[in-house]
Amino acid sequence: MRFTILSSVVLVPLGALGAPTPLSETTVEARQARPAKPKPCQPLVPAPTEEETLARHYKFANAFIVAKNITEAFTYISQGYVNHNPAAQNGFDSAWNILSPIWGSQNITPLKTAFKSPQGWLNYQSGSFGTIVDRFRWEGGCIAEHWDQGEKFPTNVNSTACSRTTCGGT
Repeated sequence: MRFTILSSVVLVPLGALGAPTPLSETTVEARQARPAKPKPCQPLVPAPTEEETLARHYKFANAFIVAKNITEAFTYISQGYVNHNPAAQNGFDSAWNILSPIWGSQNITPLKTAFKSPQGWLNYQSGSFGTIVDRFRWEGGCIAEHWDQGEKFPTNVNSTACSRTTCGGT
């Protein structure tokens, strides 16, 4: 009997170690709110036509500035992505680490998009950053380069107005 009581006293606290520990709501919410990181875009072989790249540009524009789906948008960005913004490093991972934590909470108003192979432009307003013109160079169906410092929306290419529901030819 003495052994039973003694073993109960010793074993009960050890059983608590096997019980699941409650996670705080903040930890669960943070993990659920974090967007899923996609794999970088792999160049298409054979390379897409100009029309196919235009369609990919529109899909990227819709994901990035209309739906604000950073995960889908980043499926169009290559691993070796060159970022010409002096405040950012090159590479898919660097861009993901900068944008993914904040993108979903941005107040974005899509304005217009344009494409003239091999480059595409996005023009939008952000409550945090003002009016933005992003220029992207496409290569093999993927975004290979990006500029956003002092960019002007081109006047010599056809552009398409964006709305809250679509941007481009989709």
